Amino acid sequence: MQAAGFSNRNLFQSGYLIGEWQPGQRFIRHGEFREMDNGHDFYAPQSFSTPDGRRIVIGWLDMWESPLPEQQDGWAGMLSLPRELSLSADDRLQMRPAKEVESLRGAWFPWPVSTLNNQQTTMVDNCEAMEVNLRWDCARSSAEQYGLRFGDGLRIYVDAQQQRLVLERHYPQYGLCGTRSVPLTAGADLNLRIFFDSSSVEVFVNDGEACLSSRIYPQAPRRELALFAWSGSAALTEAGAWQLE
Repeated sequence: MQAAGFSNRNLFQSGYLIGEWQPGQRFIRHGEFREMDNGHDFYAPQSFSTPDGRRIVIGWLDMWESPLPEQQDGWAGMLSLPRELSLSADDRLQMRPAKEVESLRGAWFPWPVSTLNNQQTTMVDNCEAMEVNLRWDCARSSAEQYGLRFGDGLRIYVDAQQQRLVLERHYPQYGLCGTRSVPLTAGADLNLRIFFDSSSVEVFVNDGEACLSSRIYPQAPRRELALFAWSGSAALTEAGAWQLE
């Protein structure tokens, strides 16, 4: 599909159409095609139904025909976390981590909550596999950019001027640079669940309103997590991280 503004920026799109269908009848579409995941890498999702009636989807965190630097290490891409699907009141698909993902949690590390003023603060020296939970009070935040940095190549931040949440990866040595983003509601709190693994990040926005997933290539030993706010202040009201087993 052809790119349009912030949408359909990847080589291949995985998305959905809302509509009505009955066996033997035509599908009646309501609305337009929408991407399931707004990150750099989400491909060929497959879904199934659980015994308790939940619809779960798993996708490839990869984008075929893009650079695959991991091939030199004998692998290419990976599966996403299992995600539970639901439909919002305004007929938008929502994805949140399946409840079974919580069984991976180990130790909990609370982070101090505060207002950041034109600063960067390291919270984790070496992030391997973690679930980070953050809540920002956007109404009380004046910074032009504020969020989380991982090593030298990844930032997940609010762009206050554009009112968007941005995932920015910068790995020029592999030819993988660029941003993906989703719109934010002005003045509303922003709740993030961010899952880091060795070479992936999955961001769940406001309990499933949006997701951004990308391959990442942090260079050891630069795997620190740091909070930042530039050109103003940012109010962090909840923060912490689970070590994942």
